[in-house]
Amino acid sequence: MHRDPFAKKGHFYYNQKINCMHATGYVQMGERSYTLGADPKDMGLLDWGRGVWTYKNTWYWSSLSTVLADGRKFGFNLGYGFGDTSAATENMLFVDGVADKLEDVTFEIPKGDAGEYDYLAPWRVASADGRLDLTFTPILNRAAKMSVLMLASDQNQVFGKFDGTVSLLSGETITLSGAVGFAERVYNKW
Repeated sequence: MHRDPFAKKGHFYYNQKINCMHATGYVQMGERSYTLGADPKDMGLLDWGRGVWTYKNTWYWSSLSTVLADGRKFGFNLGYGFGDTSAATENMLFVDGVADKLEDVTFEIPKGDAGEYDYLAPWRVASADGRLDLTFTPILNRAAKMSVLMLASDQNQVFGKFDGTVSLLSGETITLSGAVGFAERVYNKW
């Protein structure tokens, strides 16, 4: 059975996300220059997408690219909330370029007394199949919020450290300790 990600006809999206891409070059910030490429940890992420999206939507997304203590590249792409993902999800683990599929994930973002999200408190990130159980400790929230007439956006892309365990389908358990990545919650009306 074919299932569209959006209930409303004429809406669709396609995205491609590639983790653990080795980065080379340099970054210039004022008088300081940072060279990339010599360290295996110099990695980036490709995030590309197109579509006709719904007017109002919320998505959750997280990504990580790191090098494990044994030298293997490890990454993940986690996401939900953007359309109906019952037919397929984007939740994947990557170990040295080999994909390992996860079931649904959730981000438990703490809330304050008034019910607002506390993006800088530790989050829990877990999968329904129990193979992913992480604590995300925020360092910085790259927040942007706007509301003009019928348009609105509330973006919270939080950078931080992941600690916990990830179990591969092979049975191997990987422990993350202070691995830097990001997690975000984005609400849009556009």
